[in-house]
Amino acid sequence: MKESEEKSKEQKRYYIPVDGKYYETTKEIYEVYYQMDRRERYLEERDIKKGVKTFSDISSFSYTADEIIGDDELDVSDKAIKNIYIEAVLEALSYLDEEDQSLIQELFFYGKTEREVANDLVISKTALHFRKNRALERIRNQLNF
Repeated sequence: MKESEEKSKEQKRYYIPVDGKYYETTKEIYEVYYQMDRRERYLEERDIKKGVKTFSDISSFSYTADEIIGDDELDVSDKAIKNIYIEAVLEALSYLDEEDQSLIQELFFYGKTEREVANDLVISKTALHFRKNRALERIRNQLNF
């Protein structure tokens, strides 16, 4: 009985969908594919729960940048002030060294977690957190906050 079970496990085939067709693949590729698929669904569910417009929402209609960012309630003077703040932060970012700029971009512009960035840089999460706080402090000092 055990031999037949082992043979059935060995003979198990894995398929992934590509362009509406299923293709046979290895177990490793199958597992990675469905991990990525689940991660994508999780991120979409999280965005919907938070009220963030998803990529499919944005690509299916023609939105202006202001509509995507939101803040419909801001009047012209508030928008001007917001733009001044954005320019000041971007200028303050330019004073950081290249590594810290990259770190801030990964965390705040690309939405990666500290753990993901730490794994990419092959450093501990604690070290990355320290570097992030140090970079943010430099930005605050540059902005005189």
